[in-house]
Formats: sequence, C-alpha cells, structure tokens
Amino acid sequence: MRSLMLTFTSEFLDILRGGFVGLGVGDALGVPVETMSHEAILAATGGKGVEDYIEPKQTRVKDTERLPPGSTSDDTQLALVTSRSLCRSRGFSLHDQGLALVEEYEASTFGWGGTTTEAAIAIKAWRDSGGKEGRHPEIPAPPAKTDGASAGSGPAMKVFPLAAFVLLGPGADDMKFLSDAMALGMMTHGDLRASIASVALGHAIAAFARTPRSAQERSFRRAVEAHVMAVVDRTEKMYVFARPQYPPFSDYLTRAFALMDDPVALRTEVNASFLAVHSVPFAIATALRHSGDFRAGVLEGVNAGRDTDTVGSMVGAMIGSRVGLGDIPAEWVDGLRDKDKIIAEADMLAMVMHGHDPLDGKRVLAPWLRDKAN
Repeated sequence: MRSLMLTFTSEFLDILRGGFVGLGVGDALGVPVETMSHEAILAATGGKGVEDYIEPKQTRVKDTERLPPGSTSDDTQLALVTSRSLCRSRGFSLHDQGLALVEEYEASTFGWGGTTTEAAIAIKAWRDSGGKEGRHPEIPAPPAKTDGASAGSGPAMKVFPLAAFVLLGPGADDMKFLSDAMALGMMTHGDLRASIASVALGHAIAAFARTPRSAQERSFRRAVEAHVMAVVDRTEKMYVFARPQYPPFSDYLTRAFALMDDPVALRTEVNASFLAVHSVPFAIATALRHSGDFRAGVLEGVNAGRDTDTVGSMVGAMIGSRVGLGDIPAEWVDGLRDKDKIIAEADMLAMVMHGHDPLDGKRVLAPWLRDKAN
C-alpha cells in the first residue's frame, strides 16, 4: 500500500485528480450512448464501439441527446455536489449534504433520476417550510413501494469524494466511511442495496488509489475481491435487518467476481439493468480486469451498454485513482468540457482533507499548489 495517502504531496494530488477526472472522462464517454444496448452501440459506430468522445447516438434521455462531445452528466454533477459540501463543512455533514443537493436541484436537474429528484423535492419542502413539510435530510428515504424502484445508482454516483475524504486522507476510518456512505445513500434511496453498493464502490476506489501499478495484478485482484466482499458482508449484517432486501447485494457481487475472466458473461449476466445491484458489481469487476489500463477498462465498461455514463464514471474513478491524472489519455483530458472545474474541485478537496483552509492567506502550501489556492 502507498504511504502517500497520509501526506499531502504532489503524488497524492495526482491520484486525487486522476480519480476526479477519470470519473468525468468515463461519464463523458458514456453519455452519447446511455440506455443503448451493446449491439446498438456497435451498430451506431460501424462495429467499432465507442473509442472517443462522439456526438449523441441515443434519443431516450432528452437532457443529454444534444450535448456536444466531451460533456458530462448527472454522474459528475452529483459527485461534485458531495465534494463541495465536504469542503464547506470541513467534513461530512448529512444536513449540509441535503441542502447542497437542494441547491443543485434548484440550479439544474440535468438528467437526474426520479429517486434523487423526489428526495431533493422533499428536502426542499422541509427547508422552505421551516421544517413543517417535507423531509429532514437526516431522515432516511422511505422504503420503495415496488421492487427496484429505489435501487438505482444515485448513491454510487456521489460516493467518490466521500471515499477519498474518509478513506484516503489523514486518519482514514473504515467504520466512519461505512456510516457516512450509508447515511448519504439512504438520504435519497429507500432500497438499502443502493447504499450498500456505494460502500462497496468506495472501498474499491480506495484500494485502487492505495495500490501502485507495480503491484502484481492477480494478487491485487484477489486482495480487492476479498476486501470488498468482507466490507459488504459486514455492512449487510449491520443494516439489512431493518429493511431486508432480496436477493442481497452480496449475491450480485459474488456473481460478478465469479465471472471476472468471462467478459461476455460479465456483460450479459451481470450488467443486466440500470440498478446499482447490477451496475456497481459490473463496474468493479471491469475495473479489476483492466486495473492499470484506463483506456481499455473505461471503453469496455461503456461499450457494454445500458447505464453507460454511470458505469464509465465508476470505472474511470477506480482506474484513474490508481494511475493518476498523468496516465489518463491526454486527448480525453483535453477534450473534457468540464476539465478545469473538475480539477479545481479535486484540488480544493485535497487541501481541505489536509487541514488547509482555502480562504486563509496565512497557511503555507507547497509551491505547486499556491496558484490553486488564490
């Protein structure tokens, strides 16, 4: 494991930027083909699949069907909401995360899923009524009325900054991350499997970030599998007695790991829907298949079809956290329309993680960060 996670260095910043930008790049590569099947993507690209930023091919998601190449969607947007709240609260505040979600909702509901939108509306009603209506952000979302109705990937979209803040910074704390990630997920989603999926993804991201590319790949894969499964087992024992959901998330994750070396089965049997129980296990398995190769991993995830922007962003966050910003294809970084904004958010989070107040002119920063603070 890298010791850099405990100190504020240029290498650490490259890792954090890699995760943030990797998330955005994967999102932007997947946006033009979101909702399309693997076969439809191949047909729309002359059999090549997505290889670069392209014009939109899908027509089902109206918010994104006219976006120019290199544009991101709600996956990046919601991750940045989490990051901004962590920075202004100097840590995790579920109350502020709820208010930040409402602020973003008022500014833009660009491509949001129905479950996240409903939660934002309920929390907004609570805020605007002085607590007389709606739902306080610290009160979990109600259970879904139908199976899968509240089991989307919204919590997973938001988890990267939280995983970085709690698991990679000074005083890394597994149990705090579990508690914070579950609370953040349950704020919007009533199916606990969506939140448990975000915990699994957060720990996978941390494992990628802590492991240098020189590590033996098969050993790394086995270690991540064992660690993530142990985390999920512990989380399910702690939480699902309150709201049992079947099959449990662990069943889907076990299946994904069993099919790791069969990309066709992984794509057809695991990547089966837009629910977190399918997208998160598929993304983790795909990232592990290409743990040191950003291009191959993200393109395999995107070209599998279905929830392409979310899968692309998750795979991009994992592999990007391992290889760093410098090893993400330069043409993709340069073509990412929100690149400067995303990098600025990464830099801000890095400073706050290490106790630097960006508004305090008296602090002492490394030379390579001074311009980022002014």
